[in-house]
Amino acid sequence: MKIAIIQMEVVAGDRQANYLGVRRLVEQALALDPAIDLLLLPELWSTGYALAELERLASSQGEDEAGFLGELAREYGIWFAGGSVAARVEQGIVNRAQIINRQGVLEAVYDKIHLVPMLDEPRYLVAGEQRLLHRIEGLNCGFAICYDIRFGPLLRRLALDGAQAMMVAAQWPLVRLSHWQTLLRARAIENQYYLLAANNCALGAPPFAGHSVAHGPDGSILWQAGFEPEIKVVTIQAEAVERVRQAVPVFADARPELYG
Repeated sequence: MKIAIIQMEVVAGDRQANYLGVRRLVEQALALDPAIDLLLLPELWSTGYALAELERLASSQGEDEAGFLGELAREYGIWFAGGSVAARVEQGIVNRAQIINRQGVLEAVYDKIHLVPMLDEPRYLVAGEQRLLHRIEGLNCGFAICYDIRFGPLLRRLALDGAQAMMVAAQWPLVRLSHWQTLLRARAIENQYYLLAANNCALGAPPFAGHSVAHGPDGSILWQAGFEPEIKVVTIQAEAVERVRQAVPVFADARPELYG
């Protein structure tokens, strides 16, 4: 499977600018490689990290963004692990990752489980209650959003559920860039799956870290962006996951009776 990771400058509070930006970047990605299967976008790609404005910006159930990405999916015959969007639901506003198939149909969603207290996210958002593992054309994909990667048991649970690739959408700040890089690589190594992460790279207030990345199931860096907008197409092979897990059998050797 060929997956395009899109690192973009998300414009906080300007849905129209972000829609235009995503369309342009999708077209650029497909010009690079017309055989792309799936595109991964950053967290809150349509609204940016404008938490205080989400009451105005959030769409009902995320339907506006799902419709927009659905049109692109149908037009180009591609999947979206559509980053995440601010979706208004009965309980409030959730930070929702959307999985949209080649026919433009929204197949699954994941609502961010862990909200960032340092940035007042619990004041503006409602936490999700379920993890997500979704099969995309033969590849078992787990989903996480930004702060989730600090919680190793969630990403390990997805590996035990069968994840072969982990999709991470983020608005990770520059001030903690070293944490971003260390945590992502550690999660790939300990869980022996591909880990693909798309981050915002807008140097606003606060500045975001960029450095979107693709790790192999052995923790190798397949690609890493810098601070500028960038697109990278990586090829995922489920067989590579099995080879790594057989060579270093950490799942077979685990002793959960001692540490859960």
